[in-house]
This record gives sequence, structure tokens and C-alpha cells, in this order.
Amino acid sequence: MPTHLPRAHRCDLARTLALGDLVAAGDWLIYWRSARTNLARLAAAVAGYSSQRGVKKLRLAFTLLNGHAESPRESRLRVEIVLAGLPNPEVNVELFDSHGVFLARADLLFRAFGLILEYEGLQHLTDRAQWQRDIDRTHALEDEGWRIIRVTAEDLRDPRRLIERIRRHIASRVAQSRGL
Repeated sequence: MPTHLPRAHRCDLARTLALGDLVAAGDWLIYWRSARTNLARLAAAVAGYSSQRGVKKLRLAFTLLNGHAESPRESRLRVEIVLAGLPNPEVNVELFDSHGVFLARADLLFRAFGLILEYEGLQHLTDRAQWQRDIDRTHALEDEGWRIIRVTAEDLRDPRRLIERIRRHIASRVAQSRGL
């Protein structure tokens, strides 16, 4: 999204963009490593948005922004999760083993349920070295008790099956914690 657009025009995007795309654009604007704006400025823009068309979507999108999202698909995935009534996952979290050794950065993390979602773009298939690093990383995380669900673009086209997998895993972890 061009950052030279006046604030009002950025808000007007709420009229045409899907919620996930709107959140992805907002996440990009506030990404912590190269922020183009900040939450306070966006909050002011949202508060000053006078158009009725798109205002509810814009306000909802604002509540879903996360300055740690590193890709539009991570943002869209997070939106699908929250809209499905699941907990809002942590974003791009560094994980360490029981000795304090860095293991990986999880794209989306449900810490309380021992679940990691990893978005796999095409480079994970086409780059052999990346593919091997992904496998090694998955093994290291699994050795520490994490469950990893790998997510692709196809999962985002129709996320119902993915959402059900996440629900089943969370329910299973809740049952385990209760000794059921």
C-alpha cells in the first residue's frame, strides 16, 4: 500500500478490500522493523473516518492489527482464525528449548495449547536448502513437544478444514490438561 496516500484514502480502502486484506495492509504499515506509521496515527485516522461504508470493517481491522506480522498471508490466516472464534495467536515468536537454545521463530503460536502454525510459501518447496531447514526445524520443535500445522495458500482459499484441525488440536490439549 503506498504510504504517500492521504490518511483518508487509506481508510477508504475499507470500502473495497476484504477484511483479511485490510488487516494485511495495516500490518504492513506498522511492521516493527520498518514501520511506515504507528498505531496511534492509525487510531486517529480510524476515529476520523466519516464514511459509513466500510467503517465497521475498518474498526474491526484496527483491532486485529499486529506489528509483528511478516507476510500478508500470515495476516489473512490470523484473521480467519479470529473470525472463527479461536484465540488470537501470538505472531512471529522466538522459541527456545529447555536449555535456552534458540529453536525457531513460530509464524503463529498458540502457546497454551502447544500449537504452532507455519505458513509455507512456494519458496519452501522450490528451495531445497529451505526445505531441509524446515524439516530440521520441525523435528527440533516436535522434540520439545510442539505440534506444528503447516499451512499453504490452498488452506486459505477455503479455511474451514484448517480451522477444524486447529479446533480439534486445541480441544485435545484442553482434554489432556484436564486428565480426560
